[in-house]
Amino acid sequence: MAATNTSSTSTTETADLARKIREQLISTVQQGQKLTVDAAQTWVTAVSALPVHDLPTVPGGPALPSMAAATTYAFDVAADLLTAQREFTVQLAKVFVPGKSA
Repeated sequence: MAATNTSSTSTTETADLARKIREQLISTVQQGQKLTVDAAQTWVTAVSALPVHDLPTVPGGPALPSMAAATTYAFDVAADLLTAQREFTVQLAKVFVPGKSA
């Protein structure tokens, strides 16, 4: 019976530790992202005084999407791929460990 309590406590402690690590990782990434955005904004503000030449246009060429639209599209594709990969991996895990829930 003691082994069951130890196992249950160990599982709880492991889950708690995993949650804390995940929260710390996300927090650290978000702090780095904020610093990067702040640095980019500072750089853009500093160079905005420099003259900018218009790029030549190609007649009949397609209009390029905005940077925000292209970024959104790329992340949407990445999210779809990640979802598909997750579903595949869960199915594969069920094949190798039947009877266990993922």
